[in-house]
Amino acid sequence: MQELKANMAVLGKEATAALAAVESQQHRLTFQRLVAMVEGEKNYHLRIAAVLSDIEAEMVTEKQHKESAPPAIPTENSSEKTSYFLAEVVHPFSAASEKELDLYKGDYVVVRKVSESGWAEGECKGKAGWFPMAYIEKRQRLPTSNFAAEVY
Repeated sequence: MQELKANMAVLGKEATAALAAVESQQHRLTFQRLVAMVEGEKNYHLRIAAVLSDIEAEMVTEKQHKESAPPAIPTENSSEKTSYFLAEVVHPFSAASEKELDLYKGDYVVVRKVSESGWAEGECKGKAGWFPMAYIEKRQRLPTSNFAAEVY
């Protein structure tokens, strides 16, 4: 009987040690899964933040492009008289879109239209487009005929 009690005590200790080892292993696995889940959530949110940053950058770029774009060309009556004038470029201007005109200091521009927003449409060196009025100075009036094309 004594031997049986001793064997039971040994088995009890082994069972306790085995249970402790299993419990420890389960804690490690649970912790590893929790770490993996947190990493996954972190990566997901980082990707979402990157997408939102890209969208924000596109929106800012589009807003800046719209703000710097020349005004829409208003429709005119063909009977309306147009007043062209010659202007000298006093500050260089780099076009930001196809509708705008590159200007270089010292160039002469035939101005065909001036909008209320401070943009003008004109021709320079055979090219036409919009540019800010602040970059030019008016020099002289020209007739309203097609003579304007001969200036440059």
